[in-house]
Amino acid sequence: MPPVPPERPDYKSHPLWNEAMALAKAAYAVAEELAAREPEEARLLRKAAVTVPARVASALSADESVTRGSDASEARAALDEVAARAGRLPTREGSSRELARRARVLERSVARVLGASRGFVC
Repeated sequence: MPPVPPERPDYKSHPLWNEAMALAKAAYAVAEELAAREPEEARLLRKAAVTVPARVASALSADESVTRGSDASEARAALDEVAARAGRLPTREGSSRELARRARVLERSVARVLGASRGFVC
């Protein structure tokens, strides 16, 4: 009997996670464009961008509100970093400005849907 494939996690159907994944892909595209002239900035942009879907998934899957709030707060911090880095990095077609805008919109959505406040979670 062939192995049964694992069930798809619920968070993968959530609009926040889908947008986080789309944002990470867009960030990678911007980083690729910048890599030749700003390799360290490109690396840091990619690093922040991959944190977003991971933290959103963790927050959406969390059973405890403290864990959810902590993960949501970390996702928002990563989104803030993506927006700040993208806003400073000029690209040919303005893709970095669009990435910064999308990161800010997603940051507000994460706060609204997951109820995360900025700052430390104790």
